[in-house]
Amino acid sequence: METSATEQGRAYRGQAHKRVNVGPAERKASLAGGAALALSGLWSVGRRNYLSGLAMIASGGMLLYRGQTGHCGLYEAMGVDTVHTQESGLRIEKVVTIGLPPHQVYEFWRRLENLPRFMKHLASVQVTGERTSHWKAVGLGGLSTEWDAEMMEDTPGQQISWHSVGSADIPNKGTVEFKEAPGNRGTEVRVIIDYYPPGGTAGRAAAKIAHGLNAQQLEEDLKRLKQILEVGEETTARRTVE
Repeated sequence: METSATEQGRAYRGQAHKRVNVGPAERKASLAGGAALALSGLWSVGRRNYLSGLAMIASGGMLLYRGQTGHCGLYEAMGVDTVHTQESGLRIEKVVTIGLPPHQVYEFWRRLENLPRFMKHLASVQVTGERTSHWKAVGLGGLSTEWDAEMMEDTPGQQISWHSVGSADIPNKGTVEFKEAPGNRGTEVRVIIDYYPPGGTAGRAAAKIAHGLNAQQLEEDLKRLKQILEVGEETTARRTVE
């Protein structure tokens, strides 16, 4: 009995330490929706609609868990975070380990013209001043957008932070951190991008649908960066042809 209680305690603490990635408004909505769904499920079971009733109870339980803990497993898998952003903002956060020292990875990223080489949605990044640049991107359906950006922090070998300025179609900001990976495995590169879709509730809803795709795209971009720096583009291209 003591062993079982200990295991249950460890499991509970493990759940409690899961990262909160659901914003306050979504947590409230999850609690309300989960409670309503669970009650509907109980009502259905009482009327002997067991299959649909149990399904609703299970779904309601997941929403209640999401609202109570602030953790969503699906968000975690997609790299979605709706907590650490301004109201109506969305966050993408991804990490990759590259087998080179931090200063080398930093120097490659700091030459902003390199970014379109591995970020496929970027058509170009043009440096316009000591801390300013102009970005062009192509999105779904071939739609293009442009914006100006200003570097807020530039710590060689450690961190680069920027934010959009002026009348950007989609205001955004981001940070790239370069840290020594454990076990002398190179550099841990952490990318955090916050963006703020316009258009009120409808615009934010549409953006959340595409948010998972954007997170997946960033993950693929970082894999390309790793391959470019560790293997080289020529080798990559040759393997693709073969």
